[in-house]
Amino acid sequence: MFALVLFICYLDAGCEDIVVDVYNTEPQCVASMDDQRIRHGGCFPVEDFIDGFWRPAQEYAEM
Repeated sequence: MFALVLFICYLDAGCEDIVVDVYNTEPQCVASMDDQRIRHGGCFPVEDFIDGFWRPAQEYAEM
């Protein structure tokens, strides 16, 4: 299972990671990300997201 995660970074504070939805396969997740036009986000295995073994939004921040 894969989680579609949206990264939101604020100008005066830190960043947040918000789970938009969970999908059975990675292609379903990627297709949904394209459909929703999410640029700052990604599809991650649910187990990695829950355990914290993935890069947080702050590493994707452009500022």
